[in-house]
Amino acid sequence: MSRALTVAAFMAFCGGGLAAAQADVAGSWALVISDPLGRDNQVALTLEQDGETLTGVADNSVVQSTVQGSLDGGDIKMFYEVDTGQVGVITLAFSGTVDGSSMKGTVAFGRYGSGNWTAVRND
Repeated sequence: MSRALTVAAFMAFCGGGLAAAQADVAGSWALVISDPLGRDNQVALTLEQDGETLTGVADNSVVQSTVQGSLDGGDIKMFYEVDTGQVGVITLAFSGTVDGSSMKGTVAFGRYGSGNWTAVRND
């Protein structure tokens, strides 16, 4: 009986610890994307979070794109498509880390190279 109680307490403690480690990224973010040519692009990013699943909108003032992604603790992955007009549709694939009210990482521009990104929470 004592061993079962100890195991149950341990399971409850571990489960609570895992839930607390999950970052909260829901809300409004100021996203800066450095493209392969070294130019910085400002994007208004709004994210919704359902557990590990992310959805949202990226708005660069010219076009809005639907964002999809995932969150595992403090590790974030997200992507959205941009129609460049010149070379067609490119998928931007982001990976990085969340640290409270900021995020940063790398972004792949398909076959056109990669760059870096940062984001700061607006709200």
